[in-house]
Amino acid sequence: MSTETWSAESFRELSEGLDPVVLAAGPPPVPALDGVWRVRPADPDAGDAELVAEWMALPHVDLFWEQAWPVERWAAVLRRQLAGSCTVPLIASRDGVDLAYLEVYRTPRDVVGRYYPADHHDLGVHIAVGPLGATGRGLGRELIRALVAGLFAADPECVRVVADPDARHERARRMFAGAGFAPLAEVDLGHKRAALMSYERPAARA
Repeated sequence: MSTETWSAESFRELSEGLDPVVLAAGPPPVPALDGVWRVRPADPDAGDAELVAEWMALPHVDLFWEQAWPVERWAAVLRRQLAGSCTVPLIASRDGVDLAYLEVYRTPRDVVGRYYPADHHDLGVHIAVGPLGATGRGLGRELIRALVAGLFAADPECVRVVADPDARHERARRMFAGAGFAPLAEVDLGHKRAALMSYERPAARA
């Protein structure tokens, strides 16, 4: 059985005993988004560690992410993710304005993959809309729709995208549901109780 690497930053990534087909899927892609949204890898050497640390310290983000860490720790987290093959950290912008921090990850390499029948190319997403003024306006739902479409285009073998918001986070659950995600189950991931939700590739739904 795989074992978790309960690192100070991650809590989640599986690192041992992985099926070769899971490793062969490779790291998550960085998608190209249509419309007004753009994403880029979060660069700790270009101010993104400062940006993410600032957002994570905001009360509406810290309430559920609980990662209000110093800039130095976020810089180390981003470097570790960028050097690995499980998770890619992204900054999402709309019309040139940075608005959200995203993590795209391979669910079979994450604790989430233990709680549903994960395909080796499945992808998971975490989203934190940073500026408070950008919340409650439907922008998160809009971003998720663009992100899912971009991920399916970037990885033709990905059959579903999974989200795992905190089960208490009603706004996040509504956001993912509004973007087309369907509920899977509520599960205890160890560091939180999560509401697993999924969006299947349209061809896979037929």
